[in-house]
Amino acid sequence: MKKANNRGWFKRAGNALSSTPYLPPVMFFLVVFLFALAQTVEQTTESYVYEIGDVAGRDIKAPKDFFIEDKATNLARMNDAKTSLRTVYDFDSNLLKNITTDITSAMYFGRQMFQSPDNALGIPPPDPPDISFSMALVFKPEFEKRLGIEISKGAFQILFKEKFSEEITGYISTIIGDILTNGVVGNKEILMAEEEKGITLRTIQSHKERVVTNLKVFYGPDQAKTMVRIVGQPILNGVNYSLANLVVDICQRLLQPNITLNKNETEKRIREAQARIKPTLYQIKAGEMIIREGERVDELKLVKLNALNEQVEDKDVIITITGICMFTSLLLIVIYFLYLKNHPKLGRDMNKHMTFLTLGLLLYIGFTELAVYIAHSSNPEMAGEMASRTIYMVIPLPAAAMITCIFLGFDIALYFSLVLCSLCTISFGGGFQVFLFFFLSSVTAAYWIKERNERHHFIVAGFKLALLNACLAIALGFFMPSQVLHWGVLLKQVTMAVGGGVFAAILTVGFTPLIEVLFNYTTAAKLLEFSNLDQPLIKKLMIEAPGTYNHSVIVATLAEAAASAIHADSLKAKVMAYYHDIGKLDKTMYFIENQSDGRNRHDKLSPSMSALILIGHVKKGVEMAKQYKLGNEIVEGIIQHHGTSLIKYFYNKSLKAGNENINEDDFRYPGPKPQTREAGIVMLADVAEAATRALERPTPSRIQGRVKELINDIFADGQLEACELTLKDLHQIAKSFNNILTSIYHSRIEYTDKPQEKKNGKPKDTDRQPPKGEAANSAPVQKDRTDLKRLGL
Repeated sequence: MKKANNRGWFKRAGNALSSTPYLPPVMFFLVVFLFALAQTVEQTTESYVYEIGDVAGRDIKAPKDFFIEDKATNLARMNDAKTSLRTVYDFDSNLLKNITTDITSAMYFGRQMFQSPDNALGIPPPDPPDISFSMALVFKPEFEKRLGIEISKGAFQILFKEKFSEEITGYISTIIGDILTNGVVGNKEILMAEEEKGITLRTIQSHKERVVTNLKVFYGPDQAKTMVRIVGQPILNGVNYSLANLVVDICQRLLQPNITLNKNETEKRIREAQARIKPTLYQIKAGEMIIREGERVDELKLVKLNALNEQVEDKDVIITITGICMFTSLLLIVIYFLYLKNHPKLGRDMNKHMTFLTLGLLLYIGFTELAVYIAHSSNPEMAGEMASRTIYMVIPLPAAAMITCIFLGFDIALYFSLVLCSLCTISFGGGFQVFLFFFLSSVTAAYWIKERNERHHFIVAGFKLALLNACLAIALGFFMPSQVLHWGVLLKQVTMAVGGGVFAAILTVGFTPLIEVLFNYTTAAKLLEFSNLDQPLIKKLMIEAPGTYNHSVIVATLAEAAASAIHADSLKAKVMAYYHDIGKLDKTMYFIENQSDGRNRHDKLSPSMSALILIGHVKKGVEMAKQYKLGNEIVEGIIQHHGTSLIKYFYNKSLKAGNENINEDDFRYPGPKPQTREAGIVMLADVAEAATRALERPTPSRIQGRVKELINDIFADGQLEACELTLKDLHQIAKSFNNILTSIYHSRIEYTDKPQEKKNGKPKDTDRQPPKGEAANSAPVQKDRTDLKRLGL
């Protein structure tokens, strides 16, 4: 009694855990917390911070080869390179040409207004000055646009009075040309700071460069405006005052700097010059004593200790652990919400699958932390990077990917491997070669095991994995810097990599049966065991319900062939079909295939009672499947193989009986509808076999028409909505059913003891005639005939 109570308590607790929505968040926080806790100890490193005069509290050796940089010397050389390099200025030789072109275009546009009526502008020649100028004002915006600057109305009137003469164009072009030819710089003060070493003047268009040391010849912006009046004084001699001032004003406003500082090019040349400087370095060899216990720190030792401290990077533990928690959280959240949450394989029993993945993740992270601890304990002076270089290849992480692939499929194993390899890489210091080795090894191992149904294939995959790991170890050994590669270390890595591959296969073989029991998973190997027709439940079905047994075998044949045709899991479909009707063992004689005496028990029952008996075989089948521990996949096949379909015969019989208050749901199976392709195939095969068996003359055309009609009815009833079978799949399934059912129920020759009637002098049944040579020699022999009247009774 006590045992029964305990069993009931465990069952209730398991049901509560499998249905609670809080289990995935709990698993998430558990993984983040435990992983961060495991990293806390690793991140607390020794400090090498000392000052001159301090006494060393322990011997400090270099954990690896590194270089000490003479920063003072290198910094001085960098500054020398920067100060000795001339600043680059750009000279725009096209600026004068562009300004002159704009002036010429604008003045030509103005002169067009004084041309004949048939000119391009269509302006009549001016008569009174006031009228012509008012008309010309319409074209002032276009004139300003071509000139490049805005001018006042009075200035435009002066130009109009001068009819925009070519002489004015010449004045402006000459003055601006003299100024720009000399050179105008944007900031004269910055330029004069380079007076001692000069500048590099580079022509933008031709990229020609020249060194200029006399920088005073260049004009600044204000100086250039002053020089306009000075340069223009002899040129404008004899020109009226108003026009001369206008020319000077236009020139000053049109002037732009044609010499500009190119800061980017200067900084680029400084960087290139500094990059060509080779730094002054002093090498410290691995194992070299930097300071002994009790010695005072002097200036040279302080330089070495500071360099060692930079190599070790003694980070703040709290900040580091915070970063690890954030990375782990983001990684788990992204993988869960993008790939796992709505995955069809995890939709049913999500909590069970997440528990399995979480425990696997923690177990193999534990293996990794144990390996890191062993590596550090064997040599406390060894840095984490050195430890990862010597022991990480022996860790059997691919076993996690293989086990996940066996139970949940290759795609989930891929995402699981990404998470596991990322976290384990952090444990080994975050080296890229560590992640590369872990991930390639895990994904390849999962791929090699994904379609293997027998356990010896695990060992074969293990040896393949060992060979792959050896190749990866050699490749990564050559990939490392030359000063780190030693043939002895490489041989050790290859040995560990091979051992890790074999170890992973052994763990996979050992853990698989245990996980099958703990999580009630059904693997391909387990399905193969259930497909053996010597299983107790199948033998019981064969003895007690031979009709149902024969029906199940044929349905299994149909389901296996159809699943192979659409690339579904043929083994799973076949095993589902073997056990889909085991519930009929409860009331065998109430199912027509087992009624050998010709009496139908349903003739004396009401239609509703008959429907209850038929519906009950599903529930009874689930109970028997759980009793014999057939696994969730087979249980789901039993539940779903009728979906929510209508028991039409008894429903119509009830309607004909005149029952008014008939609920159609009472004549439907409880469901659910098939959720997988394999369950949908079993439903179709079950109906197709039963209906074909009932055909009076099962010719190929009648079988084909009946199969098509049945599949159409099931599809129209919505029974295939949730199982992802496409119309193309249904076509292939029907084609497969037709081939097999036609072969099973083909018409046969009717054998009789009476002689066949002759037609045209020949017997009808030529298949039953003796050979020609035998016919003449053989004489009719009359044998005694004895009837075995009670044979088979």
